[in-house]
Amino acid sequence: MPPEKPVSKKYQIGYGKPPPHTRFRPGVSGNPSGRPRGASAGRANKLALKEAYRLITVREGAETFILPAIQAAMRQLSRIGLKGNGPALWNFIGMVQTIEQGEAVRAATKAVDETHQPEVTDEIRVKALAAFLAKTSRSRL
Repeated sequence: MPPEKPVSKKYQIGYGKPPPHTRFRPGVSGNPSGRPRGASAGRANKLALKEAYRLITVREGAETFILPAIQAAMRQLSRIGLKGNGPALWNFIGMVQTIEQGEAVRAATKAVDETHQPEVTDEIRVKALAAFLAKTSRSRL
């Protein structure tokens, strides 16, 4: 090990001021084998969706059903709400209303898109073909 250089008297070693020989070099990470950027967010979402759609066995009376976990959770939330748990009931109603509003917006958007579609006539097709032929004939010269 090479002998350490004497520290100048102006530089004080302490909290937030490590000795120069132990500092990270510029441009080098302090944790080179650490988590890559953005790795946990996508992975967590993928795991959550995988868990939400995992099939589980649910027993209702004498019958058993195999359902996705999210469906079983929705059933349980509605069941608890209907038994008198006010916050659970309002949460369930709010979720249903949000889904219904989203469906209504999608249906309205689809209806607007269908009505605003320009009709492609033979005249439009002829003009487009003429423009295409004019463009391609110039490029061959």
